[in-house]
Amino acid sequence: MAYTWHAVTEQEKEEIKKDAKKLLDEFSSKLDKIKTSEPKLDSKENLRIEGTGWKTDEDFQELMLNNAPMSEEGFIIAEKGGWK
Repeated sequence: MAYTWHAVTEQEKEEIKKDAKKLLDEFSSKLDKIKTSEPKLDSKENLRIEGTGWKTDEDFQELMLNNAPMSEEGFIIAEKGGWK
């Protein structure tokens, strides 16, 4: 099978589906064999205490939008690594 881009035929789609199902079935059967002895924790023990949060400078949003190279309707328009 070539690894360059090409239009996928219906036969190839079916082959991909079969291969994916086979991989998932093998993986899930291996997971079934794993036995764990770790107890489950009560989720209420791990919750953080709700607070009031912190106060942000009211001019912060306006300052950020003015500092951004491009913004539109209250959102910064940027590309990865583009804002330096």
